[in-house]
Amino acid sequence: MKATALWLGAVFALFAGQGMAQAAVGAASVEYGDPASWLCRPDRDDVCRTDLSSTVIDARGQLRTELFERAVDPPIDCFYVYPTVSEATSVSAPLAVTTAEARAARQQFARFASVCRPYAPLYRQVSLESLKRAEDGAPQMEGVPEAIGLAERDVLAAWRHYLAHDNAGRGVVLIGHSQGAGTLISLIAREIDGKPIQDRLVSAIIAGQFIETAKGQDRGGTFKSVPACRSPDQTGCVIAFDTWREESPPAGRPPTEEGAELLCANPAALTGGRGFLKPYLSTIGETIIPFYTGPQGPWTDPSRAIPTPFVQLPDLLLAECVDGPTGRYLAVGVRRQQGDQRPGRFTGDVMVRDRISPDYGLHLIDLNLAMGNVLDVVRRQSTAFQETRMRTRP
Repeated sequence: MKATALWLGAVFALFAGQGMAQAAVGAASVEYGDPASWLCRPDRDDVCRTDLSSTVIDARGQLRTELFERAVDPPIDCFYVYPTVSEATSVSAPLAVTTAEARAARQQFARFASVCRPYAPLYRQVSLESLKRAEDGAPQMEGVPEAIGLAERDVLAAWRHYLAHDNAGRGVVLIGHSQGAGTLISLIAREIDGKPIQDRLVSAIIAGQFIETAKGQDRGGTFKSVPACRSPDQTGCVIAFDTWREESPPAGRPPTEEGAELLCANPAALTGGRGFLKPYLSTIGETIIPFYTGPQGPWTDPSRAIPTPFVQLPDLLLAECVDGPTGRYLAVGVRRQQGDQRPGRFTGDVMVRDRISPDYGLHLIDLNLAMGNVLDVVRRQSTAFQETRMRTRP
């Protein structure tokens, strides 16, 4: 397994939640009472209030515009930690909203405002610089374990501030991708798993990272009490997946502990088997990391102009959790109908030196591919969570 693949998919797993990552010595704490320390909050106009309209493209090539609607007074919250996107040249990213963080929120999180109140803290994440160096054959930057510890400390502080000042006993969905998912895995293990606060967990959506369970079980590995979600009405559970094209399965991933296996919960079919994904993909092929992204071709054949920033492709992409030589993963395949005018080719593969890297799968669009499915699940979980609250309330 190449070092670059290890970075995007598993470097957090080497340190997170194991007491190995120590925060940088002397690093000041972040004041999350300051609104400037947040990427998104529900009480202000920020990067999560953006144009999310989409064009639905059916198999006949017909186009239909779908406008985005924020929820009015939703009953639950969402807490998001963004992936590795910072273009800072230092190991730890500065605490600032740049184009990179805003792009990640637009692609992965802003749409959740249709089902919950959105909270997303800024944090001093480990920047992309180490990844770039690895791609160029240079040694990894020093201080990465300490920088991971600093990122974890920031997210923990933001979480505790949110609980103390914003949550007010509400249910909450945790959402993270890549490095952001790694910090959430650590947070859940330390602060939520098996503790009273677990009662407020609606679900955790962990994309592009690795969670272990006891072999043949839905818990017992990374988390002792938080199980996998196996029904769209189940709450207090985790939806974990990383996506690969079915024709290009993963060849190398981190080894699991003896007696453990990697968790895969298919957002398109939590009860098992195959299901059609409901993607929200960038019309122009934008992903969370543009300089690793290939060009996006036309969405229809013949090509037609798409007037919205996102497209939907109903009944085109099938997903299924399958077993590979290195564990379970979410395999994504194109199923075009006869006469389908959608080419079925979408950007999302990681491009290194103008060639598709076999080491990453569809990491850049893990959440985009399943966005509609995840939102459907969260809506049902929100209802189930509220109903449970009503039944158990004294």
